[in-house]
Formats: sequence, structure tokens, C-alpha cells
Amino acid sequence: MSGARRVGKVKVKKKCCRSTPRCKSCPVVVLLKAREKAAKKAAKQERKAAKAGKKGKKKAAA
Repeated sequence: MSGARRVGKVKVKKKCCRSTPRCKSCPVVVLLKAREKAAKKAAKQERKAAKAGKKGKKKAAA
């Protein structure tokens, strides 16, 4: 088994070398980007669900 794995197109190292600035293949950088991407995706789904819920409601006759 090698010391690196692939996440998407990026080859990720097994352990962080603590360089400054962090390299692109650092697991810290890759995990932070993955977290940001997941948050954006969740927010988009929330907006879509809220929009669908808003569309489905009708005003009550007074």
C-alpha cells in the first residue's frame, strides 16, 4: 500500500508535512476543501427545499 491516495484529481499524502504554506496534496487542505464543498451542497439543497415548500403552499381564504 502506498503512502498517498487520490481524492478526485488530487493525490493526497498520508501525513501532513507541516510546511508553510500548506501544499496542495496536504490532507488538511483537502479535508477543508471537502468540508466547504459539502456545506455549499447542503445550503443549495436547503434553498431548493425551501423554494419547493414555498411554491406548494396556498393562501388561506379569509
